[in-house]
Amino acid sequence: MKNEMPSVTSTYFITLIKDYLQGRKTSQEIVAVTAGVIPLDSEPDEEETDITHQLSDAAREMNEHFYFDIVTHLSHAEDTTPTREGLLHHLEEYVAGHLTVQELLHWATWHNMDAGETTAGIFDNIAVEYFCLDFLPKFYQQLHADKYQRILDIFRVNIGDELKEKIAILLVLEKERQSFLFFLRDFVNQRKSSEDLDIYLMSKFGMDHKSFPYMEELTNGTELSAVLQKATLLP
Repeated sequence: MKNEMPSVTSTYFITLIKDYLQGRKTSQEIVAVTAGVIPLDSEPDEEETDITHQLSDAAREMNEHFYFDIVTHLSHAEDTTPTREGLLHHLEEYVAGHLTVQELLHWATWHNMDAGETTAGIFDNIAVEYFCLDFLPKFYQQLHADKYQRILDIFRVNIGDELKEKIAILLVLEKERQSFLFFLRDFVNQRKSSEDLDIYLMSKFGMDHKSFPYMEELTNGTELSAVLQKATLLP
């Protein structure tokens, strides 16, 4: 096999695995681009046999050194987490019907899996990290196609403020919008203190009132309906 495909090296496998982990390619796209080069199963029998394991196994079968190169490289690589570009691509593929929700969930939450495997990867976008590791695992069963489309729109707009995007993602849910509005109303009407606001913001968004991006609106008399509209990033 090595004589038939001399151009295939460990770098080939590492690039494919990173393309998947970052989100530039879905698992089905990996299967498509490797067709005729390495045998991958688009519908593995076991859920645990994801595309990264298949690629690693194929590399080991081809050349044991390839496998060790992959393990060594990925264990120190920081660019192995979902990126903004990758999340956009996966959401687009899901909305278009090319991914199942389980495939989206599996890709997004890879770093949540307790399988004794890890990399040095660190998310470089707060909103992407929040969606992948917190929001999607918690709420995916409550999300319909229109909600995924709304989240896709939030990332497409790219307002340049990850904290605002993080807030807008949660406010896609009607019950969270109502909770948000009610709590802010109580705060404005002095039925809730700054400490209470901190507890709410920390539990929902991981921030206090000092980092809350709409604090100025709350203190300058802006109508709460306008604050909510702004916070949802609706046009």
